Amino acid sequence: MTLPPADKLEESTYDMRKNRAPRLTGLALKLFVPFIESPFSSPLYAKLLRDSGIPQAVRDISVPEVATFLPAWEHLKAEQLQAANEEAVEHLAPRQRVDAAAQAVPGFSGKAAGEPAGQGQGAAGRYTAADYRRAYISGAATPSQVAEALFDAIAASEAATPSMRIFVAVDKADVRRQAAESSARYKAGKPLSALDGVPYAVKDDTDALPYSTTGGTTYMASIRMVTRDAALVASMRETGAMMIGKTAMVEHGLSAMGLNTRSGTPRNPYNPSHLTGGSSSGSAAAVSAGLCPFAIGTDGGGSVRIPASFCGLVGLMPTFGRDAAPTASSPPSCHTVGVTGQLGASVADTLLLYAGSANAGTLADCAGAPQPLAVPRALPSGAAAAGAPPALSGLRLGLFREWFEDADAEIVAMCHRAVALMVDRGAEVVELAVPELELARVAHVVIIGAEMALAHRPAVAVPALRRQMNKDIRVNLDVSKQFSATDYLQANALRTRAIQHCKGVFKKVDLLVTPAAAVTAPIIHPQDLKCGASDLTLLSAVMRFATLANLVGLPAISLPVGQDTTGLPVGLQLMGPAWSESQLLRVGAVLEAAVAGDLARPRVFYDILGAAARAGAPETPAVVA
Repeated sequence: MTLPPADKLEESTYDMRKNRAPRLTGLALKLFVPFIESPFSSPLYAKLLRDSGIPQAVRDISVPEVATFLPAWEHLKAEQLQAANEEAVEHLAPRQRVDAAAQAVPGFSGKAAGEPAGQGQGAAGRYTAADYRRAYISGAATPSQVAEALFDAIAASEAATPSMRIFVAVDKADVRRQAAESSARYKAGKPLSALDGVPYAVKDDTDALPYSTTGGTTYMASIRMVTRDAALVASMRETGAMMIGKTAMVEHGLSAMGLNTRSGTPRNPYNPSHLTGGSSSGSAAAVSAGLCPFAIGTDGGGSVRIPASFCGLVGLMPTFGRDAAPTASSPPSCHTVGVTGQLGASVADTLLLYAGSANAGTLADCAGAPQPLAVPRALPSGAAAAGAPPALSGLRLGLFREWFEDADAEIVAMCHRAVALMVDRGAEVVELAVPELELARVAHVVIIGAEMALAHRPAVAVPALRRQMNKDIRVNLDVSKQFSATDYLQANALRTRAIQHCKGVFKKVDLLVTPAAAVTAPIIHPQDLKCGASDLTLLSAVMRFATLANLVGLPAISLPVGQDTTGLPVGLQLMGPAWSESQLLRVGAVLEAAVAGDLARPRVFYDILGAAARAGAPETPAVVA
């Protein structure tokens, strides 16, 4: 079958299929892995691929478009930034970028006194970067006191039943050094930036000295040396923010579930018997449990937005080419669909981390320099002033109803309610169709699979290292090895079509709205913690709304909109045109204010600022210009 050119496609119906495959765990998975790695597995591979719909898309059709290997988008012009009420900050040092972003946050003066009382100002009562800033300036707590409170909380999280398994490495000496230097700066009234002393965490696929980078494995640190910080970590150091350590993740980032039988599976703070989602599982758990107001993650197929949705957080995936990771100073990975993203306790926290870490270098394999970095001039807060237009006046929200409603009924209802709240604030819903979602899904599977298989081929080829891998990850890598060069080329031609379709969508609307995931956080089956699990049917539901943005390189944000009847968080996703991160954050701030009363604090929460304030007598308040 030959497809018509993308711009000539006349009809579009919802075509995304649901993968149907048996769930494998325990003995079944243990027996399946060596068989699928054997020379006798070819007939099984053929059936698995045919059932998944992959060969039908990459081998049985002819695509008229040429392949797009890097989704590099045209840069915005200065007048477009001004029209969007954004401020260009790429010419500023990281600390200045952060301070510019802080000016956009209502109430972020940092000059209000007050003793921490166990209830932060962020969504679900979490402490925000602004809360830490106020505590430091008022003398209610110091970065050094915060560091000690963090050590106690992390130890408690490890000793809990079940263990939360959030961090894989915390260098206390390094954290204490950072905290002491920050405390001295506050005492002298000279913090480096609005984020000085604010704790944050780094996903363990991003290089950050003095730590090894494990990528969720038990062996990577022994075969790969870390010689320098990733660019975004170096950028954050300049702001004075306090890096706590490295967070747990799915092995090689090759699943969106969050399960890791080798290095440990992080538990969901809303219900520790449920998963956090992956692959940025530990980063999401750290922020959700109150250990830090934001954390760095990476997103190749929803790996920031899915755990954000499962853990009640904000998760931002920027435009492809916005940053230098994960290809620079980090292990090899899915270099044409993956970007570094930000997880935050609130929209404001996500903005501050984005300002401090994004655009931190130039992608060597990306055409041209990254888009100039911009931040909002102001984040909306609460109700509009009397006589002012509604906060979202003129915003066109695109909604593909069949896709939007291809999720659990409770999620659909909560996300429709969130859309209605945005309409109440001036937004307009435009119903439309996004063509060829199934072809886009298959293209993403082939591209990320082929790139991951190549990146980790050296380790897979060593039997001793292969045996150390999670069994479900071994299955994923072995299946990905079946993709041919022509499959990869065809998938990138399908990427070209998806890009063209998205260009058409964003001529009609400003943002595209969907649920962030089709299910809430899955339960952890006790056997899976020992043996692992492969559940492609559930995985397809988890990733249903996430992968289009990765394939085409467009920004997307997951926003918490409440909890289901079991108390598990539900997330809404907004996807925008290239370089629209500021718009996503501004709209997110409006929705965040609208649903603030519906967001509950998680069951597992650590009162870091409160503990720090109780640790010693208040310090003399600093005078900060």
